[in-house]
Amino acid sequence: MSGAASGLAERFPAFQSYDFRRLFLNGFFSTGSRWAQVLARGWLVHNLTDGSTAAVGWVTFASFLPFVVVGPVVGTLADRFDRRRLLIFSTMFGVVGATILAAITIADLVEVWHVILLAFATGSAQAATVPTRQALIANVVPAEHLTNAIALSGISQHGSRVVGPLFGAAFLESYGTGSVFVLSAVLLSLGLVDVIRMRLRPEARTDNEELGVGGAIARVGSDLAFAGRYVRRDPRILTIIVLVGVHCSFTMAFDAMMPTLAEDVGGGSGLYSSILVGLGSGALLGTLGISQIRGDAPRAWLFTLTGVGSGLAMVVLGTATTPAMVIAGGALAGFTQASYMTMSATFVQQVVSDDYRGRVMSLYIMIAAGHMAMMNLGFGRVAEVVDVRVLLIVPGVLWTAVFMAAAVASTQTRSIVRHGRFAPSLAT
Repeated sequence: MSGAASGLAERFPAFQSYDFRRLFLNGFFSTGSRWAQVLARGWLVHNLTDGSTAAVGWVTFASFLPFVVVGPVVGTLADRFDRRRLLIFSTMFGVVGATILAAITIADLVEVWHVILLAFATGSAQAATVPTRQALIANVVPAEHLTNAIALSGISQHGSRVVGPLFGAAFLESYGTGSVFVLSAVLLSLGLVDVIRMRLRPEARTDNEELGVGGAIARVGSDLAFAGRYVRRDPRILTIIVLVGVHCSFTMAFDAMMPTLAEDVGGGSGLYSSILVGLGSGALLGTLGISQIRGDAPRAWLFTLTGVGSGLAMVVLGTATTPAMVIAGGALAGFTQASYMTMSATFVQQVVSDDYRGRVMSLYIMIAAGHMAMMNLGFGRVAEVVDVRVLLIVPGVLWTAVFMAAAVASTQTRSIVRHGRFAPSLAT
């Protein structure tokens, strides 16, 4: 092995797994497709409705809602059936949705309700792939490489937040929104090829074969109830999930306001695209840094830095008066928010039992996406009468206050902030 290859293997040991490399690429292409759609849908609806933030908020809500109603169902199935096969079928569904949206947009037949309906459809595909992919990570790497694999998974997703909007912006400026939806379908297709190439072939459990898919779906309610009890009994996971819900509500629900903010500082679709690229670039740098963390001490200060920084980034965005400041604020938001979310997911993955991993991660994602869905819709509607800057600054300040209070009052949060690990006296 060459020196460069040896160094790469030492820094990114999860890449030694062939299946993880396929999973990494699936996440990269799938998330790149999603962010290309976010870019095109937001600008398309903004133009179709003469700048209505409420309409953009409804589209964003429709794309996040499946994480609440579809994600938990697939999460329970991922604990009972072949996770690779579930990932293949959900990715295929996303390709179909993106293709239909591209076709009606290019044919100039698209209306706002079409975009909302297809946002829900493609969001459903994403809601199915995310918990399934997260649950698969622990199946394709050894336990000692799990933290690195989770961080690298974050890199694949957040790196694609740069590629999706960057190429999407070029297509948007040159060929219109329809071409961006075509790009989205192509990226998803590439992701589909990678998951098909995975070698993992898990053995089916006898009880699941007897239960069948219909029986498993019928038991979704009881499975999720059990996952809820599992989380409530473990103060480590409960603490992280509660904080994630508040974090997503106050610092990660601003998508509906970005087209308006771009125009407010004198920009158009180019600046809007640049803000999304800034968000993705910051997120990529943040998750790349997380992947290199060794030891509890740096984990402690970075968790604190990104927790507080997530709120301050919203203040920077809300007070920005020039395009450069808005892009810088977006990059800071991407860096802090993605880092915080990656670390939160890592903490959960390190302690959850694999038998319940799919259900717990789907619950985790449901809380995060559900709060973003509701708050995006709410902010979009309120932004019709309240300056978007207020809706960026106030929630950012509130989150900072909540995080600092938790660092003092919550035993588990205080332990992470001080020591970079959960409090052993309360770990179950």
